[in-house]
Amino acid sequence: MNAFLLDTMRSTIPSLVSRSFGMDQRLARNGLKKREIEFQACLIEILRASISVSEGLRQAFEHFCATTRPERGILMSAGALVVPPVSEPQLHILHSWPMDSAEPESGLGASRSSANLCLRAITQVRHQGEIGIFVYFPRNFSRRASESCTRVLEALIQTAAAMIEVDHRYRVLLRALPYDPLTHLPIWSLFKEKVERRFSRLDRENLPATLMLVCFSGLLNAPDGSVKAEGAVEQISHVRDAIGFLQRAIRPTDLVGQLDRESYVLWLDGGDRFASVERAELICKRKYLCEAGSNPEISVKIGLVTREPHSTDTLDTFFERARLAHSIAREDNVDWYFAHETA
Repeated sequence: MNAFLLDTMRSTIPSLVSRSFGMDQRLARNGLKKREIEFQACLIEILRASISVSEGLRQAFEHFCATTRPERGILMSAGALVVPPVSEPQLHILHSWPMDSAEPESGLGASRSSANLCLRAITQVRHQGEIGIFVYFPRNFSRRASESCTRVLEALIQTAAAMIEVDHRYRVLLRALPYDPLTHLPIWSLFKEKVERRFSRLDRENLPATLMLVCFSGLLNAPDGSVKAEGAVEQISHVRDAIGFLQRAIRPTDLVGQLDRESYVLWLDGGDRFASVERAELICKRKYLCEAGSNPEISVKIGLVTREPHSTDTLDTFFERARLAHSIAREDNVDWYFAHETA
């Protein structure tokens, strides 16, 4: 009986060991796959949470390198995310890891590829070139880990490429809008269309109208050429407050258009030369009533021109006269200057 049990145990133990070993392998693969999915989700969340695609891609790239600890990592582009945009595709290093490992662009990877394991993830960004990530690991880096890292990098770079394309299309649509998306004021094309619709009524009722070019100076102040997030929010509030000040200075039926964030055009129906001059004087003298105007470094200069009834001149002509009047006001250091129709 004991011999029978001993033989049974000897025949059963190898199968149990083999089954246990196979189960351990499956558990290890499942654990590695789970960590890969979590790591990939973490990188994509970093990419999406950033203020811009370029900044998010840089942060995700740094997080990948800090986690996997390669010997060298390079984030590169052949057009996309390069500022200013290049006319011809050429290779640019957007970011490298670690930060103190700078090498010339020529020969990148030539000396490393023979002695190190290089993982690549490259994708095409429509109309903008390519972006790619190169990371170098020691030769003894495991095959399973390298395959996992490659899949993570490919998912990251493809997601970034899709976000760059969406961002590009969004900016193209914004530039095509007939109004400014921040201030909701009509730009010159829409402002011109609205004003020209009023010409026939003004002629029929024998009414004049005045075009005012109002330009703030120092409203957007960036001495070093860069604006931090807190400063940008403050400047946006100054712009909106200045626009609100201009809207309160005219009638609700008058029009306000935007040329840029510091230059605006006003159209005053029925405003003759005397009424428009009084309005310009009011804006210049009471600019301190708006938040931005309380800054002594901010000034306002205005150029004015009046359209008399039945005039055959176009709005573009009146705008050029208003620009000339504004230039004279700046040169003579006066608050406003009036350009006569016959000038």
